[in-house]
Formats: sequence, structure tokens, C-alpha cells
Amino acid sequence: MTARILVLEDDESLRLVVTKALSRAGFDVRATASPQSAIDRMIGGDADLLVADVVLGQENFLDRIDEITRVRPDAPIIIVSAQTTAATAIHAAKRGARRYLPKPFDLDELTRAVSACLSAHPGRSGETSRPTKSVGYEGLLGRSRAMQTVFQALGRLSRVVCPVLLTGPEGSGRATAARALHTARGGRKLIELGPARLDREGPGAATGEADGLLLRRADMWSERAAQQVREWCEAQPATNLYVTGSPTVRNALPDALYFLIGAGLVELPPLRDREGDLDLIVDHVWSRLSPERSLSGEVRTALSRWAWPGEVRELEFVLTRLSLCEMPSAEFLAGLLAQAGEHAEALEAAVIDAASRAFASGQADPGRSVHDRVDAALIEAALSRTGGVRRDAATLLGWNRNTLARRIETLNLDV
Repeated sequence: MTARILVLEDDESLRLVVTKALSRAGFDVRATASPQSAIDRMIGGDADLLVADVVLGQENFLDRIDEITRVRPDAPIIIVSAQTTAATAIHAAKRGARRYLPKPFDLDELTRAVSACLSAHPGRSGETSRPTKSVGYEGLLGRSRAMQTVFQALGRLSRVVCPVLLTGPEGSGRATAARALHTARGGRKLIELGPARLDREGPGAATGEADGLLLRRADMWSERAAQQVREWCEAQPATNLYVTGSPTVRNALPDALYFLIGAGLVELPPLRDREGDLDLIVDHVWSRLSPERSLSGEVRTALSRWAWPGEVRELEFVLTRLSLCEMPSAEFLAGLLAQAGEHAEALEAAVIDAASRAFASGQADPGRSVHDRVDAALIEAALSRTGGVRRDAATLLGWNRNTLARRIETLNLDV
């Protein structure tokens, strides 16, 4: 029998476009602009799947999904929305929606999502969704496909209790995502420990006063800290534990520990892979910092051309500095960005010079030679800074102690 699709959308043109696209794909499609009508039809069994917008006039449809899922928990619901925050995606998933697509969405993608939901095994049979409050998550938003993947992962993980590993470049929002997920799970208080405090006190030191634990920068943990986290996880596997690390954190952790914390994995993308999100973040942050003023086209152009090596954190820092300027101009922004890039440009020039000399000399594996020289300089600088204390030097470098020891031995450094 042809699957029956119900479309709930108050924008007449979009309602018509979606209806035609799904009809061409072979579905029996009906449409409405009334949330109550959609709920009544779904409860009455008049449709097999619902495609629904979120904001319908003054009503948020996410607040009413449970009216359907209580009666028909296996009926797939696909949410489409122009609200591109993690809160929307997580709230939709917690309420029972099978998929979440941000507007504007590709009609072929919607058709594939409908087909996948209809062909999938029925979901949480007999389970009902419990009403929860819709909470905003400051700083975590995006329309890009990369961020929608993150939101969907957070939505899935919000329904289970297990350790979660959040990876991504420094400044990409790993801790923000962890806090959002803990709130979505109904958590009340989250204790956060950095590498130094974790090494001193262990993961169980502060958990008595909280229902969640966020351990930051797993790449920088000492052997002692990693062992303590492993023992803690083995003692209580079903826990609200969140761990952050770089995209290569897998290489810094023992296998036994990674397998304990890495099953629930959320990978935060770098800003350069989030097409279209930079303007969204700029608007969001700027409206909070300086709502009475607007950014000029020249400033926005300069912002869009910067590589943002410090990710979203750097973008927020620069926007904050701009907001404190009486006249935020492109020239002032250029000065800020030049300050941020001075050290990186000097280092890049030195590496280019060393690489050029290595290539010209015809030595074997010149890339490795330059890499080794950079590592040797980093190690010497870090040890000098920490008075020769290897553990502290490893922390400065973002390595663990084993990695530092291996590099010192490989490079045959007299330190």
C-alpha cells in the first residue's frame, strides 16, 4: 500500500512545494497548516508519517509532539525548521522525532529521509515521551551539514546514559556541546575538571555535588589521570561523563580507556568545514554584544576571509573586541587580526625557509627532517619554560608524558 504522508507547514508556497515533491516520489500526500488538525489525523491513523515545521504562528509544535507519540509511539515524525540551534535538534529528538532537517533543505534529502524512516524498523515501541522544557544553548548553532550531523548525534545521545567523547579543534565548542547534552539529559549540575586538577584529585573528587562530570583535554592527561579515569569508568559505566579532546585524541589514550569513553562519539567540525555558519554565528554573537549597532559590509567581508585558526572561540573574542570599539571599522579589525596572526606568520616563514633549504640540499625525506627540527625546538622551549619538569612540559605541548618521552628518545635530545 502507498505510504500516506502528512505535511504540516503554515507557509503556503513551501507546503505546496513539499507536497508536490513527495507526491512525485510516489507517496500519498496530504497537507495542513493547522497543528491541531495534524495531531488529530496522526492520532486517528490517517497518515503513516508526519513532516512538520516547528514554529506555526504563535505555537511551537515541539511542545505538542508528545500528544502524538503517547498514542502512536512508532509513527515517524520528521521535523523541518529554520531554527538552526542545537536546542531545536535535541528537543526534537527527545520528543520522539526521527529526523531533523534545517531550512532551507534539499527536497531530495527530505524524500530520502521519508523513505528511510518508513523502511526502518519501528522505533521505541510502547515508550512515551515525557514533556521537557525547551532550553536554549548559547553558542552552539549552525545550518551547515557538518553541524546538523553534530546536532543529530547529540539528539541520539540525549536519550541514553553513557560516557561521551567530544572531539574537535581547540575552540570549536566541545565543552559547550557537552554542557548542552547534559542539560538535554535532564542534568542539573556539571563539574568540570582540567588536566591539572584531574591529576591532583581524580575524577571522583567532586562528583558528590553534581550529576555530571566533564573532563577536558584528554590529550594532555598524565598516565596517572588516565588510569584513574579508566578505573572510575569501570566502576560506574552508566554515568553522565563527558570527555573533550582533539581530533587525534585516540592516539593519546590507552586502548582500554578509549573503548570505555569513545562509544558515544561527537565530532565537532572546524569552522572552515561549516559552510554558511560563519555569518550565522557573527549575527548571533553581535546581536548579543551590540544589538543597537550593525556591522559594515567591509567588516563582514574581512571576517569571512580570515582563516580562524582559533575557531569559534577566536571569532567570539574578535567580535567582543570590535563591540568595545566606538566605530568598529575594517581597519580596526585588520589590526586585531594582524596581532592574532603575527606569531603564526613568523613561524610559517621560518618553516618555509627551513623546508626550502632542505629541499635544495637534496637530503632524503626533507619533510621529516623539518618536522623533527620543529619538534626539537618545541620540546626545548617547553622544558625551558617549565624548569625541566617533563610532565608540565608535556602539558604545555598538548602531549601526554609518554609521547614527550618517545620524541626525546627518537630525536636523541640531551635534555
